[in-house]
Amino acid sequence: MNIAQLPANEVSRLEALYNTELLDSPQEQEFDDIVKLASELCSMPISLISLVDANRQWFKARVGLDASETHRDISFCSHAILQDNLFEIPDARQDNRFFDNPLVTHDPSIRYYAGVPLVTSTGDRLGTLCVIDRIPRHLNERQRFALKVLADNVIKVAELRIKNKHLNYLTQTQKRIISILAHDVRNPLASLKSVIEFRNSDLLDEAETNSMMGSISLQLDSTIDMIENVVNWGEMQLKFDKFNYDNIDLKDLVQRIVGSQVLNNRDKGNTIVNAIDQEFVINTDKRVLEFILRNLMSNANKFTENGTITISAVMADKQTEIKVTDTGVGMPASRAEQLFKGSDNESTHGTQRERGNGLGLLLVKEFIDRMNGSISVTSCPGEGSCFKVVL
Repeated sequence: MNIAQLPANEVSRLEALYNTELLDSPQEQEFDDIVKLASELCSMPISLISLVDANRQWFKARVGLDASETHRDISFCSHAILQDNLFEIPDARQDNRFFDNPLVTHDPSIRYYAGVPLVTSTGDRLGTLCVIDRIPRHLNERQRFALKVLADNVIKVAELRIKNKHLNYLTQTQKRIISILAHDVRNPLASLKSVIEFRNSDLLDEAETNSMMGSISLQLDSTIDMIENVVNWGEMQLKFDKFNYDNIDLKDLVQRIVGSQVLNNRDKGNTIVNAIDQEFVINTDKRVLEFILRNLMSNANKFTENGTITISAVMADKQTEIKVTDTGVGMPASRAEQLFKGSDNESTHGTQRERGNGLGLLLVKEFIDRMNGSISVTSCPGEGSCFKVVL
C-alpha cells in the first residue's frame, strides 16, 4: 500500500483547515445537498466531503457510507490533495498504489475514485469532494465539470462563514472599544468637573487651587494616555493580533496608575500603598495589564473611604500573583461568587453613591481569561476585599 506524502505546506494547510471550524461539526443541510447532487450527477453510490486532518480524514458530509472518518494513511483523499486538479482512479484493484488498500480489499470495496481538491483562496488544500463506486468507471467531461463546480461551492460556503465570523468579531470589538472608553473616561471627567466647579464657587483658596490644578494636569495626561492605550488595543483587536508581551516594571506601572487616580483617592480620603518590590518585572502585555490594574484600583477606591488600598505582588510557581486589597465596605460571599459570571452585572453604588455600569470587572475578567490567567476575590462585609490576579 502506498502512503501519500505530506504536502509541502502541511502546517499552514492544517491551520487553514482548523480555522474553518468544520472538523467534527454537526451535519448541515447545505453540505449534505452538495454530496447528494454530486452522487446524482456522477451516478455514483458514494459521495463525500472529506477533510484531511493530521492523522485522519473526516467526512463533513457523506452519501452511501456509514463511517464518519478513516485513518489518513489509507485515504485516497490524502493523495488527491497533492494534485492541482481532479484525481481519478479508474480501477483501484489494477493500481499499484491502492490494490492492497483495506478500503479496496474490504468494505466499502472501492474500485473507482474521483476527488477534486478543496482549495482555499490562499491555495491551501483542505480535503476533497469525491465520488466513489464499487465497479470500474470513468467520468465524462460534464461530470468532471460538475464535480469541480460543486467543490468550488464547498470552499465558498466555508470561506463565507469565516468572513462572517470576522465581521461579527469586528462589530463586537468596536462596541467593546466604545464601552471601555465610556467606562474609563467618565470618572476622570466627573472629577475634573467637580474641581472646576469648586474653583468657580470660590470654595478653594489659592494654595488649594494650585495644588488641585497640578493634580488636574496629571489626571488629564493620564486620561489622554489611557484613551491612546485603549485605541491602540482596539486596533490590535481589529487586526486579530495576539497580545504584545514585553518585560514590564510592575512597581513603576502601578505608581503611574496611582498618580492618575490621585484626585479620586484624595476625595475619598484613601491612602494608596504600592507594596511591590523594586525592579519586580513581569512579562505581559502592558496595555492590557494597565487596564486591569486601573479598573481594580478604581473599584477599590469606589468602595473604600478613609481607608487603605494596597497593591502587592509575588512570584509563585512561575506565575505572578497580584493583589489589590482594600479596607472598604466589603461584600457578602453570595455577591462575590456572582461578580465575574456576567449573570448579575448590576453595578453597586459606592460609599459616596458613585454610579457605574458593572462593565469594568467583566472586561477585566475577559482580558485575564484571554491571557490564560485567573482572577478571584475574597471579601467580608465591613472588613474589605482582596482581588487576586494570577498571570
